[in-house]
Amino acid sequence: MRRQELTHAIGPCFPRGAFVLLEFYALCVWLVACGPGPSHVKQGPRITSYAHLHDIGIALRDYRDENGLLPTRLSDLVPQYIPTGQVAIFYETNTAVRQQPLPPDWKINPARIDEFSSYTYLATNSARGILAFEKTSIWVPSVSDGSKVAVLFSDFHVQLISSGELLRKLGQLQRADQSEPRK
Repeated sequence: MRRQELTHAIGPCFPRGAFVLLEFYALCVWLVACGPGPSHVKQGPRITSYAHLHDIGIALRDYRDENGLLPTRLSDLVPQYIPTGQVAIFYETNTAVRQQPLPPDWKINPARIDEFSSYTYLATNSARGILAFEKTSIWVPSVSDGSKVAVLFSDFHVQLISSGELLRKLGQLQRADQSEPRK
């Protein structure tokens, strides 16, 4: 039965607006049933690392807003800006993708962050450049997008860029810092 015939057959019982609403409801049910898979499919180690770097960026921004400067070390963010129970955001803990082992006390000792974090923190108070980035040595060669690095910029956005582009930007940052007069 075609749609026009069905609409005519339903007639006065269902006004046209109700029929459209039923069609819309059926479409929604179909999309839910056939839509994208579970969200955990999207939660690979690179996405998790990217999200952790974003959270670190928020903590750095909050620290800067309260203190006027960025911290000298990532461990300075614990416990006021990142609770001690959440220090795992500084580390890639998935042993299937992490090349280097973590020390046994990494969960309870914030001082370990500066030495064993999965991120390199540049501690720059410059208005431009890069604040932190993933250590490229943390990923095993089989990790997808292994040639890309998550970078936290000084405007607190995170972006995946190629390792070569990161090196170019670090070179620009160093040249800019060298050209600024020292006070």
